[in-house]
Amino acid sequence: MLRKVAEEQASNTLAIIAEEISHELYHGKHRSAFHGYSSEFKEYKAYQIGDNLKQVDWKLYGRTDKLFTKHFHDESNISAYFFLDLSSSMFFPREDLAKISKSIQMIAVLCKILQKQRDKFGILGISNELIWESPLSNTQGHLHEIYSQLEDLLKRESVEEISQLPSILSNKVSAIGQRKIVFILTDLLMNDKEYALFLQSLSEIKANKNTIKILHVWDQSERQQEFKPGNILQYKDIETNQVLSLPMEEWNQLQTKQHSIFIDQRINPLLSKGYQYHSLCVNESLFELIRQVI
Repeated sequence: MLRKVAEEQASNTLAIIAEEISHELYHGKHRSAFHGYSSEFKEYKAYQIGDNLKQVDWKLYGRTDKLFTKHFHDESNISAYFFLDLSSSMFFPREDLAKISKSIQMIAVLCKILQKQRDKFGILGISNELIWESPLSNTQGHLHEIYSQLEDLLKRESVEEISQLPSILSNKVSAIGQRKIVFILTDLLMNDKEYALFLQSLSEIKANKNTIKILHVWDQSERQQEFKPGNILQYKDIETNQVLSLPMEEWNQLQTKQHSIFIDQRINPLLSKGYQYHSLCVNESLFELIRQVI
């Protein structure tokens, strides 16, 4: 009994955040944010406010000037996996742990939404190994266990770890199965070899008729720093331990150049292959970040 009370208290903060944000998004109404798979067309229904616009038959609207939504036989609930990158770079900036904090909060809110829809969800936390994997479920107990585990991730010691996300994702292709939504929360800071494996794994997952959502989290300070003439910035790469000392103005110029390369080498390959890519600046509010995802 005491253990149960302790677990509930540990997960209370995330539970409150998830409940408030999910309620604010839907104003107390049950509206599906994610959708399952259907096999056979059943009927049209007149569009009502709150219906998903993705179900609207726009061709029929063009012919009739009226909005109708399409419905199917054998409509199924969905299952969602969350792959959370726990490499050292995700725990930046050290002052507020904004990237990992917002990532954890986003997962909590999205799991709450899925649980309200009676859809299943599971999480894999990955650093230099698979440190946590939860099964697929949609019970209230499962949700609170996830809240508790996510809270624990924020208490981890500051360790220098390179994420094994690409290799573990590759090993989980068959376990994911088919017709799932796969969320991947990462800052995409990988070397070329890791990124090539990452793309290969995504391709195999997509081939199994899964939907992939890349949630690319980044902090504004990684791209530009406010500076005064003469200011020197010392920066330590928390995955390689390399230390750089540069005048702030030169640092910003270098970051602008590096960001252009990053877009070309990391982001554009995802867009060209048709994955659902979301660029999420963690300096924005949690509400706005969730709105971009759903």
